[in-house]
Amino acid sequence: MLASTRTATRALNTARPLLRQSFRGVATQAAGPSRNEYSRRNGRWAFGAAALALPEIKLDSSVETPRDQLPIIHPSEIVKRKTGPEVWVVIDGLVYDMSGFVEGHPGGADIIMHNRSYDVTPLFKPRHPSDQLLPGHLPDSVRVVGRVVGSPEELHEIALPISKAELEEMERVEKARKEMEEKGLGGVINMKRLAENMVSKVCWAYYASAGDDEITKNANGSVYQKVLFRPRVLRKVRDADASTELMGCPSSLPIYIAPAAMAKLGHPDGELNLTRGAGTTGIIQGISSNASCSMDEMLAEREEGQPLFYQLYVNRDRAQAEELVKKINKGKFNAIMLTADAPVGGKRERDLRLKGDFEGPAGGVSIKSDDAKGVSQAMFAGVDPDLNWDDIKWLRGITDIPIMVKGIQTVEDALMAYKAGCDGIVISNHGGRQLDTTRPSLDVLLEIRKHAPQLLRPEFRAPTGLSKEALEHPDRLTPPDAPGKQERKFDIFIDGGVTRGTEVVKALCLGANGVGVGRGFLYAQSVAGEEGVEHAVGIFKSEIELTLRLLGANKISDLRPSMVEVTEQPPVRW
Repeated sequence: MLASTRTATRALNTARPLLRQSFRGVATQAAGPSRNEYSRRNGRWAFGAAALALPEIKLDSSVETPRDQLPIIHPSEIVKRKTGPEVWVVIDGLVYDMSGFVEGHPGGADIIMHNRSYDVTPLFKPRHPSDQLLPGHLPDSVRVVGRVVGSPEELHEIALPISKAELEEMERVEKARKEMEEKGLGGVINMKRLAENMVSKVCWAYYASAGDDEITKNANGSVYQKVLFRPRVLRKVRDADASTELMGCPSSLPIYIAPAAMAKLGHPDGELNLTRGAGTTGIIQGISSNASCSMDEMLAEREEGQPLFYQLYVNRDRAQAEELVKKINKGKFNAIMLTADAPVGGKRERDLRLKGDFEGPAGGVSIKSDDAKGVSQAMFAGVDPDLNWDDIKWLRGITDIPIMVKGIQTVEDALMAYKAGCDGIVISNHGGRQLDTTRPSLDVLLEIRKHAPQLLRPEFRAPTGLSKEALEHPDRLTPPDAPGKQERKFDIFIDGGVTRGTEVVKALCLGANGVGVGRGFLYAQSVAGEEGVEHAVGIFKSEIELTLRLLGANKISDLRPSMVEVTEQPPVRW
């Protein structure tokens, strides 16, 4: 019985970070490192060993110590430190002394203390950049003790405990994957259903969660039903073209991957799938400051000339914030999305219910703590809650990259962003994840159309629906554009709840330059990695081009407000 339990333990601890199997040729890290990783992996958490009669090893910030030159640590020495002042963990076969880092851990001390003296590789990998163990990437308060060596039975003593629920979760995930391989991926909406069955409970709680009762999250999508199309017929539409420019960057579609954190919760390659998929399909990826892959990792996957946007959360330590902006400048990003709607984290109840499993692997470690934070709560610990409009000048002073304010939810703040000299805005309520019962993003775009049309491109200032000018020129696809010009270029993006190409086109007709899709791509990469991202982009492309044709348009620049009508209420669904 013991032997079989140990075998299951070893199998699960190997499989935990690798629950994703190969799907139709998609390499999802079934074994070993992914394509540009990770010969560099043994680097610095600069840890040390006080209680053992071992020499202190502090890895130089720029030089790697070869693994075979590190002292050998027996598992029994690690087990001895389940109590006492020293806190040791094992990651990828190396032993780290976390004693000086416990209280400063962004995810809280509890997750480290509850898992001390264990091999926490399955906890660490899905939530941290792979290069976080490299020289120069980790704090001096963490020290390398040595490398763990022991028999399988001895290593079992430091393996994370396994619950029945975890074993059942593995079976559930593998069953769902087999069903998906038989039935195919389907549409973007179907990706959500597939992902729910293929990721851990912690992952799903983080991806799907929203503020309080999730009213805004649901309204973000349903609000598009009140916008109805007015298609024109008998138009030549053989050659539809959905390409456009976003912030002056070419894009194959008027959509971009909205920045979102923790993609590794759903797939071992995490945000690298998004970078690769965006590069091969020609769309733009927005990268989050809270990504589970590092900036360097994603830049290494960037295609030549591939545009990237960076979503900036400003650290309360302004010196750290400026260092990050220097990295953004060096990375030659094409736009900065300054996060304005998250001075603190929202109350995301799904996430908080599983707070004790925050750092758990796929399936979760069955150790809970009332003091632990949910994933989202832990992420906002370092964000500056006093960020304000005056800080636009500070940011302008340290970068020449175009700046957009992300999180605009009123016309007043849209005007403030324009007045502050920003290059654009992102109408967003953080996917409904911050303040619940705020208006859906589309309603904010409609408010801007009504009260600040000067922010829109002149051709989008005309009214929606039928107009006198349209009746005077029925031969034209759309009535003549309104007179006037835009004083300066000011892009308006919108995100939240978009799962269909029809919804993208509706937002464009109302004056948006581009539309962000966040959860849809998180689900897609969780289900099938890079191929899932490419599949989702392909669906949006076919749906957007089909919508253009059925409207009577050939290209994005043909779209106008007259092609849609905004009703007071969504139509009745029979």
